[in-house]
Amino acid sequence: MPDHARNWRLTLAICLIGACVCLGIGFTVPERGGDFTEFYAAGKLAGSGQMYDWERVQQVERLYGNIEVPFGRVPFYAILFKPIAALPHVWGRGVWMLINALALGAFAMLWPVARRDWLAMSLCWSVPAALLLSTGQDTALFLAFAALGFRLLEADREIAAGLVFSLCAAKFHLALGIPVYLLARGKWNTITAAGAGGLMQFGISGAVEGWDWLLRLLGLARISEFSPAVPKMPNLYGLTHWLPFGLGVEALLTVAVLVAVWVIARRSTPAAGATAAVIGGLLVSHHAYVYDALLLLPALALAWELMLPEPARYWVLLLWTPIPYVALMADRLAAFAQASISLFCLALVGVLAAGGLGARAGVRGTLPRMTPAVEGEG
Repeated sequence: MPDHARNWRLTLAICLIGACVCLGIGFTVPERGGDFTEFYAAGKLAGSGQMYDWERVQQVERLYGNIEVPFGRVPFYAILFKPIAALPHVWGRGVWMLINALALGAFAMLWPVARRDWLAMSLCWSVPAALLLSTGQDTALFLAFAALGFRLLEADREIAAGLVFSLCAAKFHLALGIPVYLLARGKWNTITAAGAGGLMQFGISGAVEGWDWLLRLLGLARISEFSPAVPKMPNLYGLTHWLPFGLGVEALLTVAVLVAVWVIARRSTPAAGATAAVIGGLLVSHHAYVYDALLLLPALALAWELMLPEPARYWVLLLWTPIPYVALMADRLAAFAQASISLFCLALVGVLAAGGLGARAGVRGTLPRMTPAVEGEG
């Protein structure tokens, strides 16, 4: 049997085993379907002026499940969800699951890596991806839009890239690294187009839901149900919330991360800058949970291609397994998992920034190019 056929079969077997293991984990959590019901209820209520009325939201969500989740998106996205909300709940959930599965596939096809088979295997072994499909979260769409935006940017289609990036506003709390990347690279046409897309979404939201929707969303964000488990957040907020002067420590680290993203975007390859923008956004977000750790996949793929010391490679391998993500959901092990994820992201951003400054010889030369040519390698 030729080596390439043997390798293809081995890759497929690893992917199938990983998908079975992780989907088995993801679809046994009590919260399965809870986030889909959040979007489903928002689609039902869009245009009623009650989308951010917590009591009304709970009344609607109780019709379809036992878990109530506040809607934390711009009304524009609830409007887009109306066709799915018009379907019976079971059918709507199936359609939403399919959309997110396709988004995961689009990310795997578009993100620049030297070994796409590694990315496919890591996606199949991703507990965050399985949990995302189980709960009905939308981080897969965020990552797919980001990948498409960066690909369009590399193809010099700056206005189209900006319009696509504006769709990342669905999870705006994860997107702060993207405008830093664009500013650092001087992509003013992309920034203008993204701003125009954002204004359009803001205007449609106001016209449909009322012009005070932002104030009502901010009011809803203050309730305890909006961020119920800070110790399980894989970001700087979760890492520092328990420290004395934790808010100050978080602020300093946030500035350091964003400066590092700027340096990487300016002086490293576009692929390294895109990766830094995504994990930088995860780090500085003030609201993220285990399914949002899906954003680690580009970072893990890039880290494996760098000339890292052997202990660091073991760290990458650990984060490729289900272990830290299962631990992040457990009360007693959450601190270990949170530290392993957040500190890895901080370390990688630091290494990339140092490489961009030329402080670590050999780092820049190992970064993949963000061109279609990489798709045929490996």
